[in-house]
Formats: sequence, structure tokens, C-alpha cells
Amino acid sequence: MLQALVPRDVIGLCYHTVSTRPLPHVQSLYRCKSVAQFKRDLEFLQQRYRLVGYEELERERSASGARGARKPSAVVTFDDGLVECHDVVRPVLLEYGVPAIFFVTAEFLDNRRLFYRQKIALCIEGYSRLSAAEASTVRTDVAELFRATLDDSAQLLARLQAAGFAEEPAIDATCSRLGIDPDDFLRTAQPYLTRVQVRTLAADGFTIGAHGTSHQRLGTMTETEARAEVIAACGAVSSLVPARTVPFAFPFNGRGVSRNMLGLLREARPELGLFFDSTELARDREFVVNRLVVDDPAGAAANGSNLPSRLRRAYAREMVRPLVGRFVRSG
Repeated sequence: MLQALVPRDVIGLCYHTVSTRPLPHVQSLYRCKSVAQFKRDLEFLQQRYRLVGYEELERERSASGARGARKPSAVVTFDDGLVECHDVVRPVLLEYGVPAIFFVTAEFLDNRRLFYRQKIALCIEGYSRLSAAEASTVRTDVAELFRATLDDSAQLLARLQAAGFAEEPAIDATCSRLGIDPDDFLRTAQPYLTRVQVRTLAADGFTIGAHGTSHQRLGTMTETEARAEVIAACGAVSSLVPARTVPFAFPFNGRGVSRNMLGLLREARPELGLFFDSTELARDREFVVNRLVVDDPAGAAANGSNLPSRLRRAYAREMVRPLVGRFVRSG
């Protein structure tokens, strides 16, 4: 019924990682599903949807008229290029015969640079292990670094979570204050995919897409900067895994990014593929695929998937979106 009321040609699903163990660079940012929970998701999707790979999705988006499929399409994607995509996710997808798109951030490949958000996660993890006296001293130092008032741990954690790309020097200084060495973490934990692993995923038939060069929000850039970022990120992927077109997933989201600019850019650069955003079921331009971020295992029992409830909520939000828009405009 919901699919009839809110018809969509494709349902996009966005994961970041799947793991059976705590990941210190991830767990304070978002929760992730276990292998068993991920398998239940795939089983649900295979029952209710026609799971498509990128090339088929691109053909569907370029075709006009009805798709003619009895089931709606769904596409599985992974952002950020974390190493579990190769070590944990790849075997499961191959077992179930499910296609997927892996969006990688160029500067993270081969563990050359640690994402600033994951530096923050390591800081939160390190801070949680301090004694009360140590935490108080660190809080004073961090308040000075961020030029903020931090009266308690909750305020410190909130300020760290809110830190952006431009504040990376303060984040690095916080790491140092907590005895965290991002370069050593990259060497020892190796949290990201290597180029060899990316080529293995491509050889298995999976699509490799671009997710920025350094995972900056395109919406904070000028149009000239955003165009250059898309071209550079897609170029880095095509030089690694040659393909006719390279899809691009917006780091964080595509808010503030001109769709007209992107349309003109695609006309000028035919090697650019579809764009992927994270606004659930919202309608967008024909070259933009929106996705639900579905890492959180909340409500996912060992023998079931939480995707049905997640999808119901997404459909409900989409049904009231026009009403909210009319209310805002009339106000």
C-alpha cells in the first residue's frame, strides 16, 4: 500500500560497515549491524525487491516510461571505503549474489589519511577511559583549543561531535592531548580499503564509486570548487578501476549543491555517472538517487531485519512532506 501511495522506481540503501566487533573509530559516531543482521536485511530485500547493480540502475534511469518489473528495484551501497567492505561484506554479498556499489574516498585509500570524524571517535573513546580528575584537566585544555565553554563531559562530547573539517587542527591537537596518534592507528588498525582490495571488489563485479577526495561537504564549497571536487574524485576512481562512468555519493549529504550545476557538469563530462544522496525517499533530479542510511541495528532481532520498520517510517515521512512544505510556505 505504501509503495502504491509513494511510488519510487528504486529504493537506495546506504551502509558504512558491518562488523562483529567494536570499532573504536566508528562506534561513537554510529552503530553498525552484525553479519547476521546484515544477512537478514539481504534476505528481506531479496523477498520484496529486485536488487540491481549500478549498470542496470543507470539504464533504468536513462530509460523513459514504465520499468515493467513486478517488484520495485533496490540498490545496496556502502560509503567511506572501510576495510570491512572487503573482509566482511564482500563474502556475504557473494554468498547471496547481491550486487553493490562501494563509494571510496580517494585520500583514505591505502590508509594514507584518517577521516577527521574518525579522529573524533578515537578522542571520544580515549576520553571515556580517563579518571574524573584527568577528564577535568583535558576538558579545560580542549575548551581552549576549540575556544568554547565546556562545563562538563556532555558539553565536551557534544562539541567534539559537532566539529567540522575546518577544525581539523584542533581535532589533531585533541588527539595529541589524549595520547592518540592517528598515523599509528592507520598503520596498526588499517581501517580503510587498499587499492588492491578495491580492484578485487571490482573484479568480483561490484561497482566502485567516488565519495570525494577528502570527505568534505560539497554544500560548503563554491560551485567552482564543487565541480573540481567531483571531477577529481571520479578521476581518482577511474584511474584505479577503469569504467565507462563513475557514480558519486555526496559526502554527508547533497544539501546546498546546485542540481542545475550538476546537470550541466554531467553534460560536459560524460564520464560522470549518477549522484547518490541520503534524503531517504525524497524525489530529486533524474540523475540523483536518494538513499536511506540503514547502519543502525535498533529493532533488528537475530532472526529478523529492521528494514521493514525503517522503510515504513521513510514512506510516512515522504507522505507528509508535501503537507509540511505547504504549511511552511503558507506561514
